[in-house]
Amino acid sequence: MINLKNNELETNRLYLRHFKAEDLDEYSKIMGQDEVGQWLPRGRGYTEEEVKKFLDSISKHWEEKEYGIWAVIEKNSGKIIGHCGLNYVKQNDEVEVLYGFGKEHWGLGYATEAAGAALVFGFDKIGLNRIVAFAKIENIASRRVIEKIGLKYIKDIEIFGMSCAYYESKCK
Repeated sequence: MINLKNNELETNRLYLRHFKAEDLDEYSKIMGQDEVGQWLPRGRGYTEEEVKKFLDSISKHWEEKEYGIWAVIEKNSGKIIGHCGLNYVKQNDEVEVLYGFGKEHWGLGYATEAAGAALVFGFDKIGLNRIVAFAKIENIASRRVIEKIGLKYIKDIEIFGMSCAYYESKCK
């Protein structure tokens, strides 16, 4: 089940909503985890200042593109457990689906649920013809998520200073 309202999504277990200023502390704890950051371009957990800059860029992206990255909220707890959404990649002129979750929420299917909903949003709501995804080559768990939501492996590439597996999905 995917419920769409005001560019926010609801799935069976999650709400995907715009970030709010008051999310900074809780979200910084997630992004500050080195286990999370190891799979992102910095290769380590993010500082609160880096997270604030990221949130500012997310807000600007939504204003410019009318799509972007959401805070992912677990319905049962009401807490932020990560982020997921669509991001325009200027250097490749394409849109990627991306996600990141606190380590305590890995392996529970949340990334697959959220990223699948983001794909539906991208294809059905905003009319994208193609969506890509990147995962560090050694990040097997993330690559499984990408494949579960239907993206196909294309090749290995260098992007964001990382060696990544490159995937794509085209609108059906």
